Amino acid sequence: MKIKIATFGAILFITLCGTAGVSLADQGGNLSDNSETDDNFWGIKSTDFIKSRTYIGVGGISSVIDSSNDFNGTQSVSFAPVSYTNSNGVTGVTDSEVDLVPSINRNFGFNIMAGHREGPWAAELTYWRSDHTATFTGVTPTFTTSATLQSFDFNLKRYFLTQLPTQPFITVGMCFPWLWVSNGSNLVDANNNVAGINDETISGFGFDLGVGMEIYLDDHFSLVGGACQRWTEYAQINGAEKVENASLTEDGNSSDVSSLEGNGLNFYVDTTIGFNE
Repeated sequence: MKIKIATFGAILFITLCGTAGVSLADQGGNLSDNSETDDNFWGIKSTDFIKSRTYIGVGGISSVIDSSNDFNGTQSVSFAPVSYTNSNGVTGVTDSEVDLVPSINRNFGFNIMAGHREGPWAAELTYWRSDHTATFTGVTPTFTTSATLQSFDFNLKRYFLTQLPTQPFITVGMCFPWLWVSNGSNLVDANNNVAGINDETISGFGFDLGVGMEIYLDDHFSLVGGACQRWTEYAQINGAEKVENASLTEDGNSSDVSSLEGNGLNFYVDTTIGFNE
């Protein structure tokens, strides 16, 4: 795998250890000190500005897939012809499929979220969507088309300075992004002529690590801003035909079977409405 999962695991371990240490420090280093905490398991303090909160939110985002990785606009993935027999007993061979891996520009979009907070911890589910211009420079002339980047993200948050209305936080979690590209999938016949053009969807799985700040206007409303780095591998392309992960090859090279690396640094500004318990 192109993503160094072990590296991310180390980062996640260090992050969680750090947050646990700060959590203990916030509690005076004594989990049995009930004078400072209402709920020792979550680390809720009697002085916390927010003790428990279920919330929804919406906001604006700035998202991208970095062009420094596989999504640089010069690559394609290809799938070899497949023999078939239809229901009438007629046999044949499908055309080759060539799917473009474009670069996309950074652009704005929106997100919606739902989450729940207990003391300094929160769990949050977010949907991201943004429209982009996709560019493929591997052909002459350069090919441009429209694309849409979407993702479901599940993150855990750890807040700091929880006694104040302005609270920094860190996030760790996972993401399930997919990039839809208009006219990005081509069927090529035996004479190397384009026999059909289709849309494609490139999907994958990755990890999130982010930082941010939340400002509580009161118990119910807040403003949130932050940055989130995604490390993602795209291992499935659904173009003219949905092809299994093991068949994905880069640049027509049958010996290069892998997934596509598509990392990105994303930014967001949100507002939330909370329901205190």
